[in-house]
Amino acid sequence: MTEAPVLDLGDIRGAHAPHVGPKLARLGQLAYAGWRVPDGYAVTVTALDGWLPATARGDLEQLLTGRTADLSQLADRARALIESQPLPSWLEDAVGAAHQRLGDRTGHGAGLRVAVRSSAVSEDGAGASFAGQYETYLGVTGIAEVLGAIRKCWASGYSAHALEYRRRFGGAGPMRAHDLAVGVLELVDVRSAGVVFTLDPVTGDHGTMVVEGNWGYGESVVSGHVSPDHWTVDKASGQVRTRRVGAKRSWSVFSAAAGRVTLEPIPDSLAGEPCLSDEEVRHLCEQAARIEAAEGVPQDVEWAIARDTPFPDSVFILQHRPETTWIPPAGKPTEPAGETAKTFDPVQYALRNVFKVRGA
Repeated sequence: MTEAPVLDLGDIRGAHAPHVGPKLARLGQLAYAGWRVPDGYAVTVTALDGWLPATARGDLEQLLTGRTADLSQLADRARALIESQPLPSWLEDAVGAAHQRLGDRTGHGAGLRVAVRSSAVSEDGAGASFAGQYETYLGVTGIAEVLGAIRKCWASGYSAHALEYRRRFGGAGPMRAHDLAVGVLELVDVRSAGVVFTLDPVTGDHGTMVVEGNWGYGESVVSGHVSPDHWTVDKASGQVRTRRVGAKRSWSVFSAAAGRVTLEPIPDSLAGEPCLSDEEVRHLCEQAARIEAAEGVPQDVEWAIARDTPFPDSVFILQHRPETTWIPPAGKPTEPAGETAKTFDPVQYALRNVFKVRGA
């Protein structure tokens, strides 16, 4: 191989996007520039290209070129086939070594909990091609579970919704395996999480920033189970213009019993309280504005606030991507495609374009 099959996040730069996808390349670039981001590593697209044994590849091709009309049934069979295949021993060894390094760097050792996330080369670009078609696994512990989650992330390219997307927009044939990398990132012990829009997603106003969030992990917002807390901020002055406490009846937290992040009822003591202070809101907006300035276009920035960590070291940037609803590839503002500003729903926008929830 001409490149390392697994790259530590500290070795990843923006130029690595063809190898790890833009999502992880941006995160690595932030880490290199000194931003507070979760530590981790990436299994490259080259490493995952052709990892399936020849027999399994043949079975998969035969399955996908058949005349099965039921995509759900086809997807279940394809994913079961893929997930049953072990990764090559050389790749398992490389992931195991990277995971041990990550455990050592974070100080968690064997108790390290991670998020295993897909990162497609074509995802999160100017056109957001195939955005939202892949999956994430939170609270994964132990190398055996990590290896299983890596296979599941890769297999998520064959889910029913991804196959339907490919049928509609990507043409015939199976997904090219070398289009997908997988990131393994330290799971921050999150107090609050959400997103910053560096423009107003309702009006496209570049002078207004919007922050939305909830207690716990951001998946409670992703799933649509809560109406998040909401702030609008004047970009020039940093002044908080409006505040709205959402109807937060549930939150995503790590369950020791389940061994993963689960959606649970939120304690009454937190349900009516904002998940951020004004100081945190302003700081998040300052950080997002810096990212926007560096990238040259408005951004959607995912963030998390770590529990029991002094501010501002508690603030983590989880990922960022170009805003594509108001700012098309040509760079000229426009109304959201197929919608008008009057009917535009910022929560649905976040689900589709930031958190990548299928069907939103």
